Amino acid sequence: ATLAVALESKRQWAEHIERQPVRFMDRELFPHLVHVTRGLAGLLECRPQDLLPMPNATTALNTVVRSWQRHYKPGPEHRILTLSVAYGSTKKLLRQVSSECGAQLDEAVVEFPLPDEGPVLDALSNALRPETKLVVLDAVPSNAPFVLPLEEAVALCRKKSPDAFVIIDGAHALGGLPLNLRRPLADAFVTNCHKWFCGPKGSALLHMREEHQSWLHPLSISHGFGSDTASGFYWTGLSDFTSWLALDAVLEFWDVAGFDSQRIYSQYMAINAAEMLTDAWGTDVGVPLHLIGPMALVELPAIPALGSGSGMRYEQAEIVQNALYRRSLEVPVKALSGRLYVRISAHIYNHIEEYEVLRDAVLELSRGAEL
Repeated sequence: ATLAVALESKRQWAEHIERQPVRFMDRELFPHLVHVTRGLAGLLECRPQDLLPMPNATTALNTVVRSWQRHYKPGPEHRILTLSVAYGSTKKLLRQVSSECGAQLDEAVVEFPLPDEGPVLDALSNALRPETKLVVLDAVPSNAPFVLPLEEAVALCRKKSPDAFVIIDGAHALGGLPLNLRRPLADAFVTNCHKWFCGPKGSALLHMREEHQSWLHPLSISHGFGSDTASGFYWTGLSDFTSWLALDAVLEFWDVAGFDSQRIYSQYMAINAAEMLTDAWGTDVGVPLHLIGPMALVELPAIPALGSGSGMRYEQAEIVQNALYRRSLEVPVKALSGRLYVRISAHIYNHIEEYEVLRDAVLELSRGAEL
């Protein structure tokens, strides 16, 4: 959820801009964008010139991948790799790139439940080839949340595919994981500001290592393009800049509330809730506790109305998710390796009693309640 102070800041910026739109765009916008960028760079301990404003992580990822494709010109002799649990839009993007250039698209298959990080790293290692030229890794896969051991994963990429360009899709990372980009592991890193950071929708960022910035181009070429990398991304045409400008209020909030304390509490609450649910349902978590961040996978108990068997698919997951929604519960249900899981999330405004409502609703379904 977006912080109230951020929504108020966004409203105030909108009113300020509309009082004198030309003056703001011509004379005030860039210094304010730079100010926010510097604040985020301080939080992430990186150079401000390596951070670029984005409307969302999907746009950021498209920006990097399309620039990479234009610069490196991959062909049929090359390979592109991602995890089988990568975000859906990422898979569509990479399939499109593959169809355009002929590069082979590979997936490192991740099966659930995960006993530890070993199977993920083994799958990644087995899928990497010397001819792999692009790797996209999810820091926390949205559909199947676990904290990918990034240091080990990127080290494998460097060892087995030394020429690969490595992108970390950290859509859930800012506020969800400890981050330090002073010495970035990957060549590019994207993250959203509207998730665990609680910024307004339409705010995200891209971090690009300096040696690659010369060939990074925005998806839209406008007046800012051609002078320096940052200017090309600050002005890609007239946009609503209020979400990015309101991040200054978000930075001030977390400076007072405690950014690291929020992350630690969210992780604690996700683990605590997951353990409570597994105890009540007689199931298990989908990943070990040390790989849980602010989200957790909890296996559902058998639900008679779905029938028996271990081959649960998307259709069954959707039935259960809709049944919970009709009980005023908004929680994703995932079908992974033939099993059904709920994906719970936690933040500083959540408390254990909310997950107890989910516990009781699922117990009703497991006892034969109508779906």
